[in-house]
Amino acid sequence: MKTLGEKFRILRQKKGVNQKAMADLLEISIPAYSKLETGITDPNFSRINQIAQVHGLTLRQFLDVGEEGVSEQEQVIKQLKDKVADLENSVIRLQSKLIDLYDRDDQKK
Repeated sequence: MKTLGEKFRILRQKKGVNQKAMADLLEISIPAYSKLETGITDPNFSRINQIAQVHGLTLRQFLDVGEEGVSEQEQVIKQLKDKVADLENSVIRLQSKLIDLYDRDDQKK
């Protein structure tokens, strides 16, 4: 699990801004923001919420920052496996119908 500071850094880098720009958005000094990002200072709830809002995120979305890599990939893999299984079942059903049609054709001859 990523620390809050790591999440702050990830979001800042995704936004493509430096620490000065983030500090300006939060109306705090550059050293104060740097301490948040490096984990020297523990942010309070209102600061965490403020940073989430600056990035247009809910608190829940903010907490998921940096954590979605594995679980998101696992979700995609599961969805693809389910789709493959459905397609395999469709192929089996179609093969069965084709065999039935050949059997009926043979019986008519």
